[in-house]
Amino acid sequence: MISVVLPCVNELRHGYLPKIIENLQAQQGDQELIAVVSASSDETLAVLQAAPHFRVIESEATNRAQRLNVGIQASQGEVVLLHHPATLLPPETALRQVAQAFQDPTVMWSGFRHQFDLSHWLLRYTSWYSSVVRPRWGQILYLDHCVAVRRSLLQTIGGVPDLDIFEDTVLSQRLKEYGPPKILPGTVVTSARRYRDRGVLRQALMNQSLKVMYHLQLDPRWMNRLYERKAQINVTYADDEIRPKSK
Repeated sequence: MISVVLPCVNELRHGYLPKIIENLQAQQGDQELIAVVSASSDETLAVLQAAPHFRVIESEATNRAQRLNVGIQASQGEVVLLHHPATLLPPETALRQVAQAFQDPTVMWSGFRHQFDLSHWLLRYTSWYSSVVRPRWGQILYLDHCVAVRRSLLQTIGGVPDLDIFEDTVLSQRLKEYGPPKILPGTVVTSARRYRDRGVLRQALMNQSLKVMYHLQLDPRWMNRLYERKAQINVTYADDEIRPKSK
C-alpha cells in the first residue's frame, strides 16, 4: 500500500487543493490518503473533511516538515509519498508507477519529473535541471517532485528534518546515503504562484541567493522569513520581521 501524506495550511488561495483532492481520488491502486492540517484562516480543514477517502488530522505543527512527520507517523503503507500541497500528480497512474518502481528492492526513494503551470523559458530550464541534472549529479529532489520513500528508511533516518526551509535538501542528503533516487516516467505539475506574484526573474534570483545562504549555514528560520516575505505559504509567523541570525 502507498500512503500519501498531504501537508496543508491555508491552501485555498492558490486553487490547487480541490484539484489535488480530485486527482488523488482518481488514482489507481492500493492507497491511503492522509491530510495533515495546521490552523488555517480559510476553509482548508472543512474542504478536506468533506472529501471522501481522506483521513484528516488536525495538527499544531508549525512548518511543513512537522506536518509531514505527523502524517508519516499516522500512516500504514510500506511506501510513503510526501505530497507537495501545490502540485498535481500524473493523472490516475501515478501511484501505480510508484508501486511498480518499489517492487525493485534496491529502490529506496523516488520522485517524478517536474514542470510548472506557467510557460516561461527559465521555468522550463529549471524543471529540466531539477528532473535530470540535479538528481543525477547531486541526488537531490525537492518536495515538489512528490518524493516517495520506503517507510523503513524514513524510520531509520528519523523522518523529515524539522526545518522551516531546505528540509527537502537535507532529507535528500540523508536518503542518498542509501541509494540514488529513482526518477519515475510521469510528470508532476506545480503551481508557479511565487513566480507569478514576484516575477520570474526576481523569484529565480531569490531562490539562488537562498541556496548560497544555505551553504553559508545561515539560520533556516531567518532564511524562510526572507523567502516567504509576507506570503506565509509554508509557515505562519507571528510577524514579518526579517532579522539575520547565525545558525
